Amino acid sequence: MDPLVLDLGTHVGASLVRRYLDVHPQVTAALARAGARLVTFEPELAAQEFFAATQDALAAAARSVPADILPLFIAVVVLPDLLAACGRGFDGERLPVPALACPRGGFLGYVALGEGGVAFFGADGQHGQPAPEAVLAALERAC
Repeated sequence: MDPLVLDLGTHVGASLVRRYLDVHPQVTAALARAGARLVTFEPELAAQEFFAATQDALAAAARSVPADILPLFIAVVVLPDLLAACGRGFDGERLPVPALACPRGGFLGYVALGEGGVAFFGADGQHGQPAPEAVLAALERAC
């Protein structure tokens, strides 16, 4: 079991998050000091609208994390589903992503899996791997 990553899904997200931590030791150290973990979860999209399903899955994930852990959540989704929910293609425009309510800890964003690989979108829809400073700021806000 990884002491800094808690996977509540298929383990794909956990391995991607671990790779991020491996190249950003300052984030790894800050998480360890704070007693925090990056928590990956996967919404069930079949029955609901994308963002409603993600919100429900986030709430369920928050209930699943032990009380002694400070969680920072990352949703593992499929890129075409995320783009379809936003009503546009992958054309470089910023995605209109509604804010999700995070009952505890913080919500960092989406790891989106696609045919060409993996893309990260922040909680605000900004595309691109999160800067370590952004993760550290989210950790500080969650404390």
